[in-house]
Amino acid sequence: MKRVRTPTRLSVALLSAGFLLFLGWPWLTARGGIHCQAMSMALFHGCLALAWNICSMMGAVSLGHTAFFGLGAYGSALLCHYGHLNPFLTIPLGGILGAFYGVLWHIAFGKLRGAPFALASLASVEIPKVIIDNWESFTFGSLGVVGIPPLSPIRVGSFMLDFGENPVHLYHLFLVGTLFLCLLYRQALRSRWGWAVRTIREDETAAASLGVNVRRTRLQVFICSAFLTGICGGVYAHLMGLVEPALVFSLHISALPLVLSIFGGRFQWYGPLLGAVVLYPLDQVVFRSLFPVGHSALYGFVVILTLMLFPQGMGAWLQKRLHLASS
Repeated sequence: MKRVRTPTRLSVALLSAGFLLFLGWPWLTARGGIHCQAMSMALFHGCLALAWNICSMMGAVSLGHTAFFGLGAYGSALLCHYGHLNPFLTIPLGGILGAFYGVLWHIAFGKLRGAPFALASLASVEIPKVIIDNWESFTFGSLGVVGIPPLSPIRVGSFMLDFGENPVHLYHLFLVGTLFLCLLYRQALRSRWGWAVRTIREDETAAASLGVNVRRTRLQVFICSAFLTGICGGVYAHLMGLVEPALVFSLHISALPLVLSIFGGRFQWYGPLLGAVVLYPLDQVVFRSLFPVGHSALYGFVVILTLMLFPQGMGAWLQKRLHLASS
């Protein structure tokens, strides 16, 4: 009994310490300084990586999630520009636009697997990008949409949460959103639906023989992943204050979630978030200062090194070490 309880207690202690560290991060660093902003964006990219990893858990490695990201960004930006709506309303609507494109993905190449699927997903990015780039009367073309309002402040009694002006408030908004998404993600993977998704990854024929509706489950995965990625795109638009095709439909946005998930562990629910909170601040604070021009190239080196030393990711390696240390 002791061997069963000890890892559990150790895990709870580590999770509690990690939560307190993240909660107090703005006060441990300069409030609103570069370290606070870097961790805010790390949490944001952690959510983006979790959204991407939903497809990965099914065995579908996508290189085209920037399509959902860009559609979510443009959907929210244009609704704010023309409709003058609250960003907290336009962001989910942008996510729905991304989810609609996810349905089109399923219809167009839902039967593809492996490398053909990855290449088809990459090619699909060009469709919305070219349309937006050339529909100048509505989307402003390559000039992009400027003057996008920041996230609206929220009043709680006499206290005002101003996400556009106060970096600490924005950090805690991202922290709450990330925790909520992680809990939802963990529960989904432990549910019957999560079991079906993982079974499809291992063997579709066996999954179908066990009663899994493979086609419907794949559609649900695409919709969930595209919707969450679209929401991330909408949030990004209001953080930046502008969107343009080259910015939100870039290959970098497709590649970064893949890198973070591989580093943290694609098959652990916390893997993408672990990769984000380790790699992204390291890149922004350390790599960028040492290599101002080529710091992004280090991501490729990190992926190669991780695949060589930790094929299952850092999350799986740390989990194994913790079990060994507590046994």
